[in-house]
Amino acid sequence: MTSNSDIIKKTKPVLEGFTTYLQVFFCLLIASFIAGAPSSIYEAVSGNPLFLEFNYGESIVFSNESILISSIVLLLVFYLSASIQVGISLFCLDIYNGKDINFSTLFGSFNTLKPLAITILLTLIIGVGFILLIIPGIILGLMYSQVYYILAENPDIGVLEAFKKSEKMMKGKKEQLFMLTLRAILYMILGVFTLFIWWIWLLPRYNVAFAGFYEELKKDLNN
Repeated sequence: MTSNSDIIKKTKPVLEGFTTYLQVFFCLLIASFIAGAPSSIYEAVSGNPLFLEFNYGESIVFSNESILISSIVLLLVFYLSASIQVGISLFCLDIYNGKDINFSTLFGSFNTLKPLAITILLTLIIGVGFILLIIPGIILGLMYSQVYYILAENPDIGVLEAFKKSEKMMKGKKEQLFMLTLRAILYMILGVFTLFIWWIWLLPRYNVAFAGFYEELKKDLNN
């Protein structure tokens, strides 16, 4: 398996030039904004948080209407974010493989409910892991981390099959992905002290690097 440092180095030729970084950065930024827009709009209009918030010692009262509306908006948020996440995965895979930047790729996965099914199942699996203990949640998250890339490349694959394939691909590779993720998080934190300017380089570089990690996993699996 190629080392994390080598994977990151492989992103340099395909992200050569400030213009390329800027294009990829804004594509990812716009996609992320659209994914989170429904929840922000709902909270701004209703004045209520989409996700449950409560204060200790205060009772929680729900109306049937608020539960219904919140559930619909929550499903919409999941659907949008899941579909765009698959689009981001394909977008970054294309860049890592030297293809041209195509903004429309980010929004090419809205013709199926598979991204939504994968996101709900992944959320439940990781949630149960974190309820048991934090470590199992992290391990499960790493184990099934490749499902979006798998679906992006194979739209016809079944949901459970995508999870099984991710588990197989990540066997013995979870520690390496954890270290790559930790490295990205630390650099992102440091980027805050540059007034987020460094993020123009960091977001494209590490999003493409994670796609590169998937590509290297495929090579390793086929050998």
